[in-house]
Amino acid sequence: MAVSLRNDDFNPFIETMRQLEFQGVLDFIAKYCISTPGKEIINRLLPTDNTSWLRTEHDLISEAVRMIMSDDSLPLENLQDTRHLLHKSIIQNATLIPTDLLEIADMLRVSRLIKQYIKSRDEEYPFIFNHLQELYDNKVIEKHIADSIDETGYVRDTASRQLARIRTDIQAKSSRLRNRLNKIVRQFSDEDKLQEEFFTIREGRFVIPIKAEHKRHLSGIIHGVSQTGATVFVEPSEIIELNNELSLLQNEELREINRILQDLTEEIGSEAQALLNNILLLSELDAVIAKARYALDYGGIKPEILDEEDNNIYLKAIKHPVLAQARGIKNVVPLSIEFDNEQRGHLISGPNAGGKTVALKNIGLNVAMALAGIFPLGECKTNYRTIFSTIGDHQSIENDLSTFSSQMLQIKSIIDHSTHNSLVLIDEIGSGTDPQEGAALASGILDTFIEMKLFFIATTHQSSLKTYALNKEVIANASLEFDEEKFKPTYHFLTGIPGNSYAFSLAQSIGMSKLVLKRAESYLGDKHSEIENSIAILQKYRTEAVKAKSEAESQRFKYEKQLRDYEQRSNELKIKKKEIVDKAKVEALTIIENANALVENTIREIKEEKRAIAEIKTDFNQTKKEIEKSVKKIERSVAEKHEHPETLKQGDNVSLVDSTSIGSVLEADNEAQTALTDFNGVKFRLPYSKLIKRKASDIKKSIPIEYIKYDAVTKLDYRGMRADEALRDLDESIDNAILNNMDFITIVHGKGTGALRQSIHDFLSRHPAIASFRLGEIVEGGAGVTIVKFNE
Repeated sequence: MAVSLRNDDFNPFIETMRQLEFQGVLDFIAKYCISTPGKEIINRLLPTDNTSWLRTEHDLISEAVRMIMSDDSLPLENLQDTRHLLHKSIIQNATLIPTDLLEIADMLRVSRLIKQYIKSRDEEYPFIFNHLQELYDNKVIEKHIADSIDETGYVRDTASRQLARIRTDIQAKSSRLRNRLNKIVRQFSDEDKLQEEFFTIREGRFVIPIKAEHKRHLSGIIHGVSQTGATVFVEPSEIIELNNELSLLQNEELREINRILQDLTEEIGSEAQALLNNILLLSELDAVIAKARYALDYGGIKPEILDEEDNNIYLKAIKHPVLAQARGIKNVVPLSIEFDNEQRGHLISGPNAGGKTVALKNIGLNVAMALAGIFPLGECKTNYRTIFSTIGDHQSIENDLSTFSSQMLQIKSIIDHSTHNSLVLIDEIGSGTDPQEGAALASGILDTFIEMKLFFIATTHQSSLKTYALNKEVIANASLEFDEEKFKPTYHFLTGIPGNSYAFSLAQSIGMSKLVLKRAESYLGDKHSEIENSIAILQKYRTEAVKAKSEAESQRFKYEKQLRDYEQRSNELKIKKKEIVDKAKVEALTIIENANALVENTIREIKEEKRAIAEIKTDFNQTKKEIEKSVKKIERSVAEKHEHPETLKQGDNVSLVDSTSIGSVLEADNEAQTALTDFNGVKFRLPYSKLIKRKASDIKKSIPIEYIKYDAVTKLDYRGMRADEALRDLDESIDNAILNNMDFITIVHGKGTGALRQSIHDFLSRHPAIASFRLGEIVEGGAGVTIVKFNE
């Protein structure tokens, strides 16, 4: 129904929902419902300030989403709208027909099955369980209906003893009638007086079809004539009494059936209120599941409903629901925007058909959905908001309203109804009149919004409003990206940057005369050109910044992956190294034990003089040689594994111990047994003991690894540690520092007795990678620290 903008009863909130096409979203979601009441619930939805209900509803939808994803859906398939039947059952002397009773039985069965179903999953779906706590089931009524009426709607013989007796009598009476009729039919058939050789029923009486010319040959009552007049339907006199008796029994049957149906109706009527509440609960659940299916199909995300004091709207990657329905969710460009106390407004500018109005509706729709108990299509955080908008051309010939007048009337109504808890959306603010006056009026309206402390978005083409927004801290400029090369909008929302109108560029692209454009440009002021050029530069810088950020993110992900790979490989090497060392220790221990046993046995035999000295000496030397062979075998094994070079020269290929990464020698000092190496562009000076010489053929087989240890530290604190513990950690820390190409490290050992410091200094003096070390200055920690420098 059309509503006049001059009408005092005009409701700007309802008009906003119409402008945003909110009902179209509801109609689409309602299609997911099984029941009519469920559809009605969806179609009645509007944003609400009942935050407690909203949070519960969103929790219910979340559980329904999980239920659907686990293919664990509720048995709602046979849910029907029986409200009218239940209301009828309350009326005195009302009677429900068998099919009506079957529908109610189906509803009772659905209620019972769902109650059992959710009771067994109360811990998994607690919100749905709580929602259905009041669900009523009545197995007695359900059984009474099932015992009285079969699946086709026929009242069973067993519905009552009286009905069973009556039907038995009807069957017997019918059988007698049929036998008598068959005899009559055979008799008249032989005499060729019958039209057809069968009997039928007319007006509830058994009759025989007789040829019209022989109607007087059969005594009885005529109950009708065929359309052609060739056949007369006669009830023979001899069966009239039987027909009467059968008719009486049939009437008695109808009365008994009516009594049975009436009793069932009364039984249902006594529980009608509980059953009506069942329909409400199940319909609400149907609506929740419909919302969940919509969220799954279109990427809906559970919103966060904030308290009133949390004055904030946060939208990330939201998509326009109506566009998603029409084009598919993957073909809709997302939008992100935020409002808070420091940034309460956004001014969106840009060319025509660039997506400004769509962006406005996208924001309004998703906030409205979140506040109506529907998952928005993207991330959303918001407290309660009354949403008001003026979108589109609302000129009215009937009411003598221009586009400008219509917008001003709507804005006046919005200001009258708005509070600090409002979100206002205005499309093309101040348009439809003199640009200068329109811009001034728009600035005054936006000033009013700022003073009211509400949130707002406005779209515009006017350059002066872009400048206005730049001078207001609480308003952010925004635009929709436009591809200048293709002259097409990309619909990407850009926060913080105003947009150009591209009027001249668009006119040129469609073939407008250059002379016309040149003349038009002469009417533009220098200030306007400066603003448009500045906006173009800003957009260019932003595009470059976004590209640089994207590349940086890509590099970060790459290096994080390399770090994870390195840590995994490092752990594997440590485990392998430990296994080798443990094995060597076991073998060495075995050799030592064998050697000790040899010495002890030899000494004992000499003391006890059980054997000749020469013989003992021969056996001793033989066993000694075997032990020496074992030691040399271990040495050869270690040498084969590591092959530490004795000499190196520039260009030699080397790898670190227990590593497959190949580097090259830049400088070699064979006397000091150190070499300057290059591993993947990182230079290290390493002792020969840390290196393995590699053949050129090994390079292709190697798997490069990043050996940069990102958690290496420059300050080592060994206070309170024993010397052997400190030296073990120091050795590893020096390796890490060298691998990270560090120039120096600081060792904190404390003053104490000086024993720990002396042990550390002795170790450093022997280490080939150390260039020098000294005690710290007073500001560095004095004699409690040692500063170590590495070879270059």
